[in-house]
Amino acid sequence: MLKKIGDIMHLSHDGRFVIRLSLTPPLGITVYDYTMKRLGSLYDIIGPVNSPYGLVKPDPQLSRPEDFVGKSAYVRDVDMRKRRGGGHGHGK
Repeated sequence: MLKKIGDIMHLSHDGRFVIRLSLTPPLGITVYDYTMKRLGSLYDIIGPVNSPYGLVKPDPQLSRPEDFVGKSAYVRDVDMRKRRGGGHGHGK
């Protein structure tokens, strides 16, 4: 099942997707379109805490990343559950 994380606003000058996030997923998570086409991986979250933007490095297989501007971005629900919890410094 897919979970919408936001809308793709534009491509940055270096070709990254800029997504206005409605949900903040963990870094490194794979991002898809509504057809489950892999768009890339979330590598940074920028902007104010109450209105963040995500930067996604496009998948090398995408021939025309600009075609996805204005569309919604999704993550798999199972990936969100896998990455929750954890943290640093647990146990020895």
